[in-house]
Amino acid sequence: MSDRITQLGEGSKMDPEYNRHPRGFWFVFWGELAERASFYGMKALLVMYMIDSLGYSDANSATIASFFTAACYILPILGGYVADHWLGKFRTIIYFAIPYIMGHIVLGTFSGEVGLYVALALLAGGSGSIKPNISTLMGLMYQKEGKEHLLTQAFSWFYMAINIGAASTVTTLPFVRDRFGYSAAFMAPTIMMIVSLGIFFLGKKHYPMEEIRRDNLKVKSFQQRRDERIALVRLSGLFLLIVFFWSIFDQSYSTWTLFARDYMVLETFVGRIPPDAIQGLNPILIVLMSPLFAWLWSKTDRSVAHKLSSPKKMLLGFFLVILCMGVMTSAGYYAASEKVSILWEVAAYLLITAAELCISVIGLQLAFEEAPDSMKSMITGFWLFTVFLGDILAGWFSRIYTQTTPGNFFGIMTILILIVTLVFYPVSKRFERKPAKLGGNMR
Repeated sequence: MSDRITQLGEGSKMDPEYNRHPRGFWFVFWGELAERASFYGMKALLVMYMIDSLGYSDANSATIASFFTAACYILPILGGYVADHWLGKFRTIIYFAIPYIMGHIVLGTFSGEVGLYVALALLAGGSGSIKPNISTLMGLMYQKEGKEHLLTQAFSWFYMAINIGAASTVTTLPFVRDRFGYSAAFMAPTIMMIVSLGIFFLGKKHYPMEEIRRDNLKVKSFQQRRDERIALVRLSGLFLLIVFFWSIFDQSYSTWTLFARDYMVLETFVGRIPPDAIQGLNPILIVLMSPLFAWLWSKTDRSVAHKLSSPKKMLLGFFLVILCMGVMTSAGYYAASEKVSILWEVAAYLLITAAELCISVIGLQLAFEEAPDSMKSMITGFWLFTVFLGDILAGWFSRIYTQTTPGNFFGIMTILILIVTLVFYPVSKRFERKPAKLGGNMR
């Protein structure tokens, strides 16, 4: 890469600067933390808001929530294209933060179906267009400063920022809602998004300069186009199967919440737990478990005999999803006779969170590393597109949940993810074969 700063030599590794993260990273870290607090706090309230305030059925509210999340993950393709070819990553993030903030304001102040759909459209457009650019901008900082050896750590910290932010609102806003109502609860996400925009903007001088070539499509060489096609084909098999992971993972705020409401004992020694507050376990567990997985990956990455490639780490995640859905299936069948303990879902969240650390974190880094320089934001957008497809499936699955017993429904999900895991194994093996040498810079 022609504009990459030469990395420090072996003798400089003891220099503190060698292992110091770029200053711009911390503006990205805190801005992402506030933005995810805003998004996940709003999403945690969404299903019950439609049921309690708008009179939606369980099936319709769960489906709309899934389709909204899906929209947030198809728009990154557009956001990535706009950033790569017209605005650049920084300006795309700033410009699309405005409708994002407006969506929060509409949701918190205008009741009724019109207000709901206008708000969700603004929120999906803002969040979806920002999403592929923030992590890409972060990665470019490390490349341009010659600190790629810190990238794995940076992505781990970045993922922790997401989940610290999510935990801060998902675990608290249902209680705020119960005490003060939905309007007060939706105010917090609005404030957090304004704070996020301010923090990110203040870091502008620390971000790498971007070269925007609006005629980029016309001047690409044959080799560049070939490299891009190879990258897309190479990643597509993995990405397609990851869709099914998201179709199960993102049911935690729909079918899992409905199951907790109807079939679980929610009274605890600290009082009654709102069914939608249980979602907060996931980001809390991410924060607690991320250091463990970072240590585990560092150990395996340094070991020649036990080195785990990215596809193998993802395969481990799929096995954990099978175990998770086995737990939910057992809880579903036990609940047919009497309400079950909340500890069943706690165990399921432990397993699905561990799976997320194997699939989502690794996949995000893989998407950045495998992408040609000319389309890094777009490849990240395609990675996020897997979440879109997964949430479309989740919306359809949530309707099946209301038409059968929980045990049968979660059993179907278990069989589905078992089949996907069996298919994923040969696909991941083919992925590990090194492609023919490419003419351009892939990393």
